[in-house]
This record gives sequence, C-alpha cells and structure tokens, in this order.
Amino acid sequence: MIDLTLNSETLEKNVAYCREKGITLPTFEMMRNPEKVPAQVKEQLRNTGLWDLHSANLYRISWRNEPKESGGLYGEVNHILLPPELTGCKATIIMLSGRYFPTGAHKVGATYGCLAPGLVTGQFDPQKTKAVWPSTGNYCRGGAYISALLACNAIAILPEGMSKERFEWLHEIAGEVIATPGCESNVK
Repeated sequence: MIDLTLNSETLEKNVAYCREKGITLPTFEMMRNPEKVPAQVKEQLRNTGLWDLHSANLYRISWRNEPKESGGLYGEVNHILLPPELTGCKATIIMLSGRYFPTGAHKVGATYGCLAPGLVTGQFDPQKTKAVWPSTGNYCRGGAYISALLACNAIAILPEGMSKERFEWLHEIAGEVIATPGCESNVK
C-alpha cells in the first residue's frame, strides 16, 4: 500500500520549487480523462513536441494522445484492431499503442505514478534526492524523462548491451547513467 503520510515542510518546499520552475502536475483523473486538462496547458501543448523537455508534456501521459509528433492534443485511445481474418483467432484482438506517449512508450505513466505521490506528500525532495530508475529500457527511459520534466535529478541504470542510441539519449536526459553487465535477455 502506498504511504501518503504528509511531510509538510518538504511539501511546501516542493510547491515553491515547482512554482519557480513553472511546473504543474496532472492528476491521475486528468490522465484518464484529458478533457479535464486546463485550457492553458492545452494551449502550451499546441506548440510543444511530443518528446520535448517541457513540463506540459506531463499532461501527455495518456492513451488518448492525438497521433502527432508535435502540437497534438487528445483524441481516441491509440489502438490497432487485428481482425480474425488476419490472426486466425475467433476474437478481434485490440493492441494498445504507446507510440504517442512522450518517449514513445507508456512507461512514462508508470514512472510518473511512482514519483508524483512522493512529490505531493513531501516524501521526495527533488532538490536533495535523486530518483533511481533501474530497468532494461523503457521504464528507465520513462523515469529519466519524467524526472527531467519535474526538474529532479535522475540515475538511469540499464544493461550495457542495450542500444548505443538509448545510452546517448539517456546521457542527455539523466543526471547519471550506469551500465550494468548483460543485455535485455540476460540481466542478472
């Protein structure tokens, strides 16, 4: 169970820090129902690329992003239908697509879900504490990206056998990147 005990002193510092950085946080309800996103945020999104390091992209943590690389707002859930004629399965298969999440993967939502409660309860201080994101790839990328949007220091930890491009991108986003032995299929 998540601990929602308030640390008032750190929470006040977090509010001031986010205000200073121009960061607002979407609620989980806004992530589920983007029609509840404030109009001023939507206006910012009209001029923001999907992967830009802009805190407005916190409001793009949704399955309902418009399928555009820049300036998109919201629409239907991004999905692909695979009919029985294609799969041989009696049922139509529905595939959700994370392509139009920031970073191109839905793991940004999982990482926001880990970091946001700590920020809003004052249990995490972005000015003193580093967020650590270990994984084989997308969770690590999502955590480093969300940390950057929230002006938090991040440590990305992933196997050395992952792609050169992934490491290059992480070096631009995360404060620190640690390569561990192995690759995606043999992480110890």
